Amino acid sequence: MLIGVDYMSETNRHEVMIGGTGGQGAQTIGYVLAEAASRVCRNVTRFPIYLAMQRGGAAYCTVIFSDEEIAAPILSTFDNAIAMDAGSYEKFRGGLRRGGKLVFNGSIIKVNERDGISQYPVPVIDMAKELGATALANMIMLGAYRHITGVLSDDMVIGAMQTILSQEGREDRMKSNIAAYNKGAEYVHEQKWA
Repeated sequence: MLIGVDYMSETNRHEVMIGGTGGQGAQTIGYVLAEAASRVCRNVTRFPIYLAMQRGGAAYCTVIFSDEEIAAPILSTFDNAIAMDAGSYEKFRGGLRRGGKLVFNGSIIKVNERDGISQYPVPVIDMAKELGATALANMIMLGAYRHITGVLSDDMVIGAMQTILSQEGREDRMKSNIAAYNKGAEYVHEQKWA
């Protein structure tokens, strides 16, 4: 059993598909989640997929963490998804298992109903503009996702963010990233989704 926080399903496994276009930060969301999970889980996989080798091409990332062995890092169906663009939204909407959660960029994507899943439109681009940098949309999404799913903890995710930024020599971005993350979390609580 994972250490004392109720942030996993009954199976002690969490899986999420993350997608967007290159430059939207989908890979960064996956990187931070995997780093945070590696602090408490025995098994973590992060599988980035780039469909075009240039900024603006499709980019996907699968993150799975579990106390049990992970057979493969690729998912054909999944429990959770984050969509930063319309293409990812349509792809993930069809791949979610019954009871799944789809958190998506409500600034540019309109809800397309599907029975059996929960959908959460978070206007991350609009919110990032309020903070003065659209590049922070992914950190807003990360905060929203964490609070919608209850996975991990704020301390774990923010600690992972600090580690990654420190390794990359970008500690100067920490304050703005935390502000964006908190903005996403606050939005979820305002909407009563948590």
